[in-house]
Amino acid sequence: NPDQMKKVLALMAIVAVTFLSCSKDDSNDDGGSGTTGGGLTVEKKNRALLIDFSEDWCPPCGSNGGPAFDSLLSYEGNSLNAIKVYTGSNNSSLDWSTGNGMWSIYNNSTYGGNGIPKFIAANQYQGVYTSWQSTVSGVLQKATAFNADSVLAGVALAKTIVGDSMKISTKVQFFKEQLAGTDMRLALYVVEETVVSSQSTNTGTSANYEHKNIVRTSNSTGYAGEKINNSLAITADQVFENTYTVFLKPGWDKTKLKVVAAIWKMNSTPAKVINSNIAK
Repeated sequence: NPDQMKKVLALMAIVAVTFLSCSKDDSNDDGGSGTTGGGLTVEKKNRALLIDFSEDWCPPCGSNGGPAFDSLLSYEGNSLNAIKVYTGSNNSSLDWSTGNGMWSIYNNSTYGGNGIPKFIAANQYQGVYTSWQSTVSGVLQKATAFNADSVLAGVALAKTIVGDSMKISTKVQFFKEQLAGTDMRLALYVVEETVVSSQSTNTGTSANYEHKNIVRTSNSTGYAGEKINNSLAITADQVFENTYTVFLKPGWDKTKLKVVAAIWKMNSTPAKVINSNIAK
């Protein structure tokens, strides 16, 4: 029947249009929320940054600082993120050229603690004790307090390694407005998960010591990275997206490279990390 055939074809056309509309609605569209884009989602969550200043010739760094730092890595990406900074080791390949700039802001009476190992946890000095469990407890207390504070800004990131370079895509979102002239920066620390090299300890030298999360390079010659904003005020929910390229040395194990991102507020004295994240 020609009339029945026309009705069937019309019904099929309606179904096809409906199906196409559903497919479009299910696309990866963030609806203008500002929290997603380019595959990145910014969480409204604080993560403290732990900085461990260490050297391979320092016995307490190997016996006290190292075990505490390694234990705290079990909280990586959740409660905290952690980097280890060398600037003058016997094995110069462990050193980070920009580390001296970071060390200069913490090597003063504001933070306390002479020499190394020196832990800075959530912008506070943390003593490194003979009982590394006590050090871990102190860091976690500081991180918990930091993470419970209101979230000023967050960062999402992703990395891609091609040849001897790494591309890092970033998205920073501010959840609170910032006044004009506020200097906010994003630092991207490329860290190597494990590097086997000698280390002095309280009982001698360990030839095959595992140095964890040592900073290899970053996205700037300054320890605090690159400016996020210009001199203009930042509005609540404003988003800044960027892609950075860093170059990798042949001796680094590319399968063990991670990126720790830190948002720095430079207007405070001293400068402070207001949030961190990691791309593994």
